Amino acid sequence: MTRIITVLLAAWVLFNLPSVAEGAVTNDLALSLSVIEPVIPAGSAPSFRLTVTNVSGHVCRVLDLARRADLRDTYCNLVALKDGKPVEVPRAISDPGPLSDSDWLEIRPGGAKTFLLSKFPDRFEALPPGVYEAYVDFWSDPYRSHETAQKSPRARFTVKR
Repeated sequence: MTRIITVLLAAWVLFNLPSVAEGAVTNDLALSLSVIEPVIPAGSAPSFRLTVTNVSGHVCRVLDLARRADLRDTYCNLVALKDGKPVEVPRAISDPGPLSDSDWLEIRPGGAKTFLLSKFPDRFEALPPGVYEAYVDFWSDPYRSHETAQKSPRARFTVKR
């Protein structure tokens, strides 16, 4: 009986460990986020540049966020903060469609790709005047666990009347 319990416990542990392909978080990519206009008028949304740099010794494949807005909306989520707390604004539904080979790009070791982030499913134009920070949750490969998503550094912007 003890042997059966040991075997069952070992099997449970083995099948519940995350696989490297599924759950391992790597530091192959470094992110930077910069605001395009640090001061924007009320009623407009902020715009950013997200730079993804390959800091590994191998080619990294990431989603081409410039190619499809539905992928950018889902796998590159902008979060706005006021006084360190996330700001809630209305968000449109944006479901990503299926992926194809053309939805990916490769970044060579030491290389970088910059994406313009200026249209969002969130209504950031509804932000009241004030000082905000923002960061991006970047999920570079939706075939891997969502826990592999990386947070960019924060960028600061101001909404003026």
